[in-house]
Amino acid sequence: MHRFYLFSPDIKKDILTLKDPRLLHQLNRVLRMKSGDRFSIFNDEKGEHSLEILEIDRHQILAQMIEKIDCKTESATEVSLYQAVPKKTALFEWVIQKATELGVSHVYPLITERTENRRLSKFDRLVTIATEATEQSGRLRVPVVHHPIPLEAVLKEVTNGYLAYEMEGKDYLGDYQKTLKSSSVQIIIGPEGGFSNREIVLAEKSKVHLFSLGPRILRTETAAIAALSILFSSLKD
Repeated sequence: MHRFYLFSPDIKKDILTLKDPRLLHQLNRVLRMKSGDRFSIFNDEKGEHSLEILEIDRHQILAQMIEKIDCKTESATEVSLYQAVPKKTALFEWVIQKATELGVSHVYPLITERTENRRLSKFDRLVTIATEATEQSGRLRVPVVHHPIPLEAVLKEVTNGYLAYEMEGKDYLGDYQKTLKSSSVQIIIGPEGGFSNREIVLAEKSKVHLFSLGPRILRTETAAIAALSILFSSLKD
């Protein structure tokens, strides 16, 4: 069944009037649905419900609520990804998509000394990618995509942070089993070329844990997905 995120549906006695432009486009133009077809809508406040179309045209959809769907796909741990923005924005978009599928709650574009791409001009597109990945992965909560933030600010504000560093040879992310099982975790991933020596010194002086992803050098987008996969596996989530 096709599922769609809808922030605040208009519900009157189990009959919904849907006028969201994105939803209208998908159901009318892309899927070409008609009366009697079913789909579901969801958000993290009201959960997920299956609907049957009663009437559909270019301007609105009238749908009957059929049943509430039991959805238990959200992690009990709020995971934030601080991802240094790659040179190619398309790679950052890919990270947002995959991080959403894995279960993150927040994505922060990270600005470091070696970050070359410091402007994300199509911010709405990033939000759309996160929304569509939420729909595809069966989640209820769309991750919040934040505006860029410098590393220095991140090091001051994180409460349970873990920074991937290619020269850290002894501590692996999975070794932090006790502290990872917390209400919130922050994963920090550097840019192409890695963090500068000054940034590593700042990280070591902060409360952030440095960890290794193994003996091989990973691309920044690979490191993000590897770290998140290890984290959620450690959480058994």
